[in-house]
Amino acid sequence: MTQDELGKPLCLEQSCLIVTGGASGVGLATAREFASDGAKVLLIGRSKDKLTEARLALEAEFPNNQIATLAADVTDPESAKLAMEKAAHELTSPAYILVNNAGTIFRSPAHQTNDDDWQSVMDINVNGPFYFSRAFVNQLVGDRSIVNVSSTCGQVGAAGLAAYCASKGALDQLTRSMALELGPQKINVNAVAPGAINSPMLYSKHEVGVQNQDVVNNNVASIPIGSIAEPSEVARAIKFLATQRHISGTILSVDGGYLAQ
Repeated sequence: MTQDELGKPLCLEQSCLIVTGGASGVGLATAREFASDGAKVLLIGRSKDKLTEARLALEAEFPNNQIATLAADVTDPESAKLAMEKAAHELTSPAYILVNNAGTIFRSPAHQTNDDDWQSVMDINVNGPFYFSRAFVNQLVGDRSIVNVSSTCGQVGAAGLAAYCASKGALDQLTRSMALELGPQKINVNAVAPGAINSPMLYSKHEVGVQNQDVVNNNVASIPIGSIAEPSEVARAIKFLATQRHISGTILSVDGGYLAQ
């Protein structure tokens, strides 16, 4: 590859994207963003019904794209291997871009978090990206990209979100370490760190009686630009990181200025 070619962004036409947590929210928005540039897409999620709904929506919007789905649990290492095989066989291409988007949240102080809840957050938010990234790298093709979906909570603490903050901090460090390890193989590894996003996780697992608008208002109060992000805004940041060859080891905040305070 010439220096001129190295300076150009990765071409997404007919490239193959795997996105975990792909049936809704940021995952689905990311699939749509990449598909708009001609990428093949493999959606990973737990619910077959939600994946089917997402696939049909994408196929209606992008009839010339290949869209596939795999119902799988990201906490199972075998799921990661199956995803790479599914891409190679059904989409007739090794995966060139991996977006580790699947995640969960648990709202509780550290001293009130039991073992099972702690382990569940770590399994989904840390082990899942590790398993999928490992399988992705072991396909043995270069000039590829991994983007992890982290959070501002990986960089600053948040009372009542101890497990979630710890998991995203670990994901940030996994991102940096793998960027150093994989640079020689022309694989760049980055993360986006959104703040509050208008997606299902923002409104989930609150105390009984908490209204969605209250959640929005509480978050907006600490965001300088005065609004929460839409999934499409995070998806555009993911696509930027995935296609820039000379950006690696970066944690890109998409937070309306929250971390600048």
